[in-house]
Amino acid sequence: MDKQFLVEIMEFNEKLTEAQSEAAMNEIESIVAVKQKECIDSARRAFEQDDFEKAKEILTKMRYLLNVEEKIKLKKIPL
Repeated sequence: MDKQFLVEIMEFNEKLTEAQSEAAMNEIESIVAVKQKECIDSARRAFEQDDFEKAKEILTKMRYLLNVEEKIKLKKIPL
């Protein structure tokens, strides 16, 4: 796994932990959505080129991004 990507995920999680407003969470959510779109496009290209190892790596990244997205949704739900 790309170390820079893992650092980025850690930073998303830290920002989310520190986020006190819905606007801050929306900003993180927007960035994650862009990253997810990039992953989808990259995965599509990898599958088209029959590069299944690359596709597997990209899909793993998507799981991390989906995890962040889920944390955002949970934090937005008032308790």
